[in-house]
Amino acid sequence: MQDLKDVAEQARGYCSHQASKGVDSLASLMERTRADWERCLEGMTEEQASFAPGEEWTAREVVKHFLKATDGVNREIENLTAGEVPGSTEEADLARIGETPDCGTTDKMREGAADVFAEIVRLTRALKGNAHLDRQFPHPAFGQLSILEWIAFQRLHGMDHMGQIDKNKADAGYPRA
Repeated sequence: MQDLKDVAEQARGYCSHQASKGVDSLASLMERTRADWERCLEGMTEEQASFAPGEEWTAREVVKHFLKATDGVNREIENLTAGEVPGSTEEADLARIGETPDCGTTDKMREGAADVFAEIVRLTRALKGNAHLDRQFPHPAFGQLSILEWIAFQRLHGMDHMGQIDKNKADAGYPRA
């Protein structure tokens, strides 16, 4: 098993590489990630969304976490590209970030994933020519990431959590449709 330092270096390298490709490439990457989430959640029943083998998260819990974290990153990107100081998020934004996404039904889960990626794509495309792209804010495991690296990180984060859902689907106890 790889040690966490190696994993963090690989993740940072991936984010840096993707960020170097520019805004249009990142927007396309986010569109592909949205499509990957659609495929991951496609046809999932309520029973399947609530299934968790052992101590694992359910698909519903995975999606809630992903949507909440991604919304928080999106808000920070939005603030930084507007010239705000990292971490100086307005109280209204902080309150909104703290809200739990509505994932009460599988339709709401799919809708939430589609909406958050539409927001990422919108934010990414709006970055063309932005004077603040060198701004950074810290990731708890990967250290300082630039705005464009954070967008690329959204792909890694999403793929990691889709892997969790796929692991649930592969479990012998996973409810069949």
